[in-house]
Amino acid sequence: MHKLINWIRRHQIVAFYILTFAISWSLAFSYDAIVNRDQFLLAPIAFVSICGPGLAGIILSGVTNTQPNQGSRKAFWIAFLAAWFVSALVYLANSKFIEQIPLSPAMVGIIIIAVIPVAFVIASAYSRNPSVRNYMASLVRLRGVWGWCFVALVLLPALFLISFPISATLGKQPELLNQFPEISLSLLGLIAVKFLYQLFFFNATGEETGWRGFVLPRLQTRTSPLIAALIIGFFWASWHFFFWRSDGSPVLTMEFWIEMWTAHILASFLIVWMSNRAKGSILVAGIAHAAMNTVQAFVPNGNFLFPVLSVAALLVILADRMWKKLPSDHQAVYQAQDTAAGKPAVRMVQLNEKGTQLT
Repeated sequence: MHKLINWIRRHQIVAFYILTFAISWSLAFSYDAIVNRDQFLLAPIAFVSICGPGLAGIILSGVTNTQPNQGSRKAFWIAFLAAWFVSALVYLANSKFIEQIPLSPAMVGIIIIAVIPVAFVIASAYSRNPSVRNYMASLVRLRGVWGWCFVALVLLPALFLISFPISATLGKQPELLNQFPEISLSLLGLIAVKFLYQLFFFNATGEETGWRGFVLPRLQTRTSPLIAALIIGFFWASWHFFFWRSDGSPVLTMEFWIEMWTAHILASFLIVWMSNRAKGSILVAGIAHAAMNTVQAFVPNGNFLFPVLSVAALLVILADRMWKKLPSDHQAVYQAQDTAAGKPAVRMVQLNEKGTQLT
């Protein structure tokens, strides 16, 4: 066991991807059973599968920790219960108003159990394990990143919507207005419910805690944000294989994968840029991811979406010189150092509130 832990400490990125794909892909049958056979009793397993990246990051952070536990269990359990309650409400609201699923007592009971993995991920920000707590803290921290939370909320949806008038101007999408739903208070309410659902159950807790929370800081100790975004984008898209197959996507065609890898790599450039600017914030990355998926749920893709994303990605790459490595003391860069005894130990750099600005 000691040799395995030492190997994980030395190869955390590889270990993360192995564990993430093992958790998510081995349990993906549950997602398929729910989507295609209405076997909702498997929802708790499906939620573990979806939370694979986040759970992998938490497990590996806990295993590689070299410091004694700190604080009491009270903070963790208070956070867990609060996250459990809110997560259940969000899921119930999405089921009722978005999916329009009848909510029987049995269904409510299953949902209460199913949201446990999500509540656990959120509550890990208050873990007694120092490595887990440091790693997950930015998921629940708003201080110092309010502005970037707003940018994350509007940037990708804005780029998505901008593609429509460009397409119309170029004659690629003549029926532009017919593709947008009529704006109303009820629609805004549905958008809010869908956004919170995406944030809680897919994008922040399930995915971004892993992609931009665990992997990104470790990649950026070795390479530039540009290369890190490329690597993350490739594996981020590939991770969806069984989920997309269950949804009926043509996952056995190369054309589909070229489109998905391109889309995810372009989005990865933008999310990595926002996360780095926000001191490595998982929350900012999760908001950006959820906002993008929310607008796609209400409006079909514009024909000019990829060119718009490409231009935006190119601008942030040039503006922040993303081909250059970040300073070693940047808050979005993970550092490892040896203990006094000479044994490997892992810690997350914690800077002051000002952080270090990108150049």
